[in-house]
This record gives sequence, C-alpha cells and structure tokens, in this order.
Amino acid sequence: MNMQESFVSVFRNWSNFSGRACRSEYWFFCLSYSLIIFILTFGEIMEGWYDEETGYGPLSGLFQVIAIIPSISVTSRRLQDRGISGWWQLSYFTIIGIFVILILLMLPAKEDENKWGRNPLLDI
Repeated sequence: MNMQESFVSVFRNWSNFSGRACRSEYWFFCLSYSLIIFILTFGEIMEGWYDEETGYGPLSGLFQVIAIIPSISVTSRRLQDRGISGWWQLSYFTIIGIFVILILLMLPAKEDENKWGRNPLLDI
C-alpha cells in the first residue's frame, strides 16, 4: 500500500472501528497527515494567518478537526491487527500509555486471523 492509497483508505473507512489495518496503511497515513499539516501551517505562516497564541491557523485547525475521527479509527484498527482492543487508546491519558501504544503500533501483526478478521496483508 502506498501513501495515496492509505490516505484514501483511512478517509473511506473513517467510521470503521472494527477490522484490521496493516502497518503500511497506518504509518503512510501518519506521514501524509504530517506532510499536509506542515504544508498548511507553512502556507498560513506565509499568509499571516497563523495564530502564535493557539499554535493553529484556520486551515490546519480545520484539517485536524476533520481528520480526528479517521485517525482514531485507523489507530483502533492497527491495534486490533496486533490483537489488542482499540479501547487501549484511552491509555493516552497516562504518560506511559503514549509510549506503550507507540510501540504496539510499530510491531507486526500477531496472527494471520484473530477476532477482528483476517490479516489485511494476506488478502493481497
């Protein structure tokens, strides 16, 4: 899966919190999300739209609001690919939880098939 396919896939499946997402889908989405935010913020700074107090401009803030649910959805599916419930994202509220989730998102799929479905890499 390439960057464009993963970005389109995540926004198409924005409401799908079940199933699985492979590492390439998740990490290419994170890369494309970061690049879009960087480009939007750079453009806002150049146009003078960037608010230094809040750390957001109107375009980057709008994009982040639009992308929050798809981001949570793909993270949930990525954790489920690892064999862990997507509800583990609630551990973000602890400092250690952020690092635990980050490590879990980096690890490969645990099984070919689990209770969330078949490994997406095997369907290719």
